[in-house]
Amino acid sequence: MLNLGNEPIHITVPGSPGDPRGANTNLPGVRIHHAPALHADDLTVVDGVPVTSISRTLVDLAEILPRDELREVFAEARAKGLLDMDAVEASYGRVEWRPSLRMLREVMDEFAA
Repeated sequence: MLNLGNEPIHITVPGSPGDPRGANTNLPGVRIHHAPALHADDLTVVDGVPVTSISRTLVDLAEILPRDELREVFAEARAKGLLDMDAVEASYGRVEWRPSLRMLREVMDEFAA
């Protein structure tokens, strides 16, 4: 598990931040991200809580981690038997354009071999 120390908990919710029906987004220690609804394959349930799949999490981490740390997370997932490169490839294909996509692709290519 990635330990971000004193970083806030990041939660992604479907919808727009401007939607007046949205929940209170001013929660201490929580950073809420709004995004289009995720594909069913990018979601899973752990102990009754919906969370992003390993593959989607790896794709999303490329936005906040430098290349070396992203490689470490990929390596840790592989060592634990959790790295499914086909699933990562599919999650990668479903995300919108992001500045991190080029770096993510390079890391993915390293682990695809």
